[in-house]
Amino acid sequence: MARLPFVEDNTESKEVRAAFEAARRFNGRVANSMRLYAHSPAILKFLLPLQAVLQKDGLGCKIDAKTRALAMIKVSALNECKY
Repeated sequence: MARLPFVEDNTESKEVRAAFEAARRFNGRVANSMRLYAHSPAILKFLLPLQAVLQKDGLGCKIDAKTRALAMIKVSALNECKY
């Protein structure tokens, strides 16, 4: 369980709402990690571009998609993620 509340879609911050909308277009949803980082818009504005480079082919990541997926699964397992 998060120690900070998740920032909801109806937040007053236009910057956060815009970031959430970009996340929906990119991922189809707003991840809970992004909802936590939304408490700091300065961090939030770099999160989606970083995620894009790490997850999408052709955007600068030197690791192939299969290896990236395996790394994400392994890190999730090591951290005992419930999803």
